[in-house]
Amino acid sequence: MQEVVLYGAPKLTTKKRQIDIPKPGPKEVLVKVVATGLNPKDWKWISESGEDGAVNAGDDVTGIVASVGSHVWEYKPGDRVAAFHRMGAPFGGYAEYAIAPASTTFPLPPNISFEAGAGLPLSFMTAAIALYQSLQLPLPTAANKKDIGVLIYGGASAVGAFALQLAKLSNFKPIVTVAGSSIDFVESLGAATHIIDYRKGNVAAEILKALDGKKVNHAFDAISGKGTHEVISEVLVACGGGRIDIVDPVQDKMWKWPAGVEYSRTFVASAYYQKHANIGEERAIADGEFAYWFYRYLSHLLAEGKFKTHPHEVLPGGLDGILDGVQRLYDGKVSAKKLVARIADTPGL
Repeated sequence: MQEVVLYGAPKLTTKKRQIDIPKPGPKEVLVKVVATGLNPKDWKWISESGEDGAVNAGDDVTGIVASVGSHVWEYKPGDRVAAFHRMGAPFGGYAEYAIAPASTTFPLPPNISFEAGAGLPLSFMTAAIALYQSLQLPLPTAANKKDIGVLIYGGASAVGAFALQLAKLSNFKPIVTVAGSSIDFVESLGAATHIIDYRKGNVAAEILKALDGKKVNHAFDAISGKGTHEVISEVLVACGGGRIDIVDPVQDKMWKWPAGVEYSRTFVASAYYQKHANIGEERAIADGEFAYWFYRYLSHLLAEGKFKTHPHEVLPGGLDGILDGVQRLYDGKVSAKKLVARIADTPGL
């Protein structure tokens, strides 16, 4: 089969190579890939590696089950699925076939295209773990919830948009988000009660003005860069304190979180039970169990039309279009959409 591996920075490079079709392990699924989604993580993970460290960084996969491991009972060849490939492991989605844990594979309903579904696995689970595992907010299925205000910074990003939809499903209010050039898209989600345009400046003051005395004590920073944590901290302090969850570490080593503000970091690898610097084994097990059932809950939401996929753009040339797509992500030229490669569009396949 053909696969594309990625390496090098600042000049990103891809290499296409021919390898054998892999075999799934006991708890894994082999997927014949129809579409694969790109993520900013794809260039972040290879930024200092040369060709010897080249990786198939495609972690968002949709396609048809080709075979399953000996301990897999939910899926069979021919099933239509989406899957979250284990980050950094061989046999990612930039290929004709990919391997994924059965626990992070989920049915793709017939009303969702492979291309649209390819934007879901990594970003959706990042948002879900952040809200319900890290911030410990009530699940959408919880009854009799009191008003809970949340702030989601980066509502136009895939992670932020999915978090907004989940917040609405959970009946949180107020739901405040921050966005820029893609505010029209954020409005179309019908989830946020207040949308703040960061381009107008003084974002914290604008958020507090919009709240008009109401409180938000939980915040999810889906951007985690360019001082977003400082803005959110100012809002939380003004609201009497609270908790913030971030997706990337704060780069300013001198930064100290203000009194009354607690923080956590979501790293979506915990979806397949992997612990990391911010969580131990007990939390990793909890996140893995959560991801198992919450991915399947997503299948239900999609089938019932209760959850929207992110807007997507299909790259020309299939696997040959991945380099241009990842470079656009590296250059910050993608907003309010997911880039997707359709494998059948690859010349020569």
